[in-house]
Amino acid sequence: MRALRISTSYLLNNLSRDIAQQLARMQRLSEEISTGKRVRKPSDDPIAASRGLAIRALRAGTRQHKTNIDDARDWLGATERAFMKAQEVFENAADAALRAGNSTLSDDERRALAQEVDGLISEILGLANTQYDGRYIFAGLRTTTRPFSLVQTGDVPSYTVVYQGADSSKGSKEIEVEPGTTVQVNTNGDDAFMQVITEADGRNLFEILVALRDHLVAGDGSPTFQDDIASDIAATQAAQDRIMNMVTGIGAKVRRLDRASAKLSQDETELEAMLSRTEDADVVKAITDLQLQETVYKAALGAAVGIMQTSLVDYMR
Repeated sequence: MRALRISTSYLLNNLSRDIAQQLARMQRLSEEISTGKRVRKPSDDPIAASRGLAIRALRAGTRQHKTNIDDARDWLGATERAFMKAQEVFENAADAALRAGNSTLSDDERRALAQEVDGLISEILGLANTQYDGRYIFAGLRTTTRPFSLVQTGDVPSYTVVYQGADSSKGSKEIEVEPGTTVQVNTNGDDAFMQVITEADGRNLFEILVALRDHLVAGDGSPTFQDDIASDIAATQAAQDRIMNMVTGIGAKVRRLDRASAKLSQDETELEAMLSRTEDADVVKAITDLQLQETVYKAALGAAVGIMQTSLVDYMR
């Protein structure tokens, strides 16, 4: 049988390659320990890297939906605050109407009440033109257009309110809070302020205040003054009921957003855990593996040194 001859250079080349591989493994383990990441680039683990990209995309979508919900909450919050202030306006209007029904009130006192209602008309107009983040919240989709304006009519000044926003048939502001799930966050101003209220003799919110103001200006000179004031009292109460119904609807949407936000937070936590399991290093195991690789590396170095120190003279002794 012919003996296999292995040269010293062949052994050294193999040892050099093995030592280089050991160094590469030690460097990779050191990086895992220092960064806490097992997968830092696709070549580390192509399958895990691809899975990590997919998880990150899902996480980005979850975070975007949470941002959408925060914006929706703010929008609904601005709407709710406007309605609650409008509720106070009609509470004050109801109080003025009750005082106006007092037969002992003088003409000057009724005119003072009329001026007070003038102020309430201006206040409700300002609330109807409420802005959030530079956008008119009651303008439909025409959020950069001031939706309501007051037009003075007649020789004896009276008022007409004109709506210049987009009506609900043009669409609504909807925000996606989950994949495939949207929530309407705006209340159309035409629906909220301009639609007639049956219990208020077919008047809208502005017309209720304008009628009260006109009745106060007419005073006892009108033969139907007391009946008109009684109608105004009922109308201001109907307006408050209408506004509270809208506030209740907003509250229901906010609770829905809260539930969606809680679910998204849970989803984000689960995705973070999945990403960690996919990409993060087992640091304790990496330290143990590094210590083992260091032992193997030192052994390889010792073997290489032993071979390099051996010469032909050693075999001739």
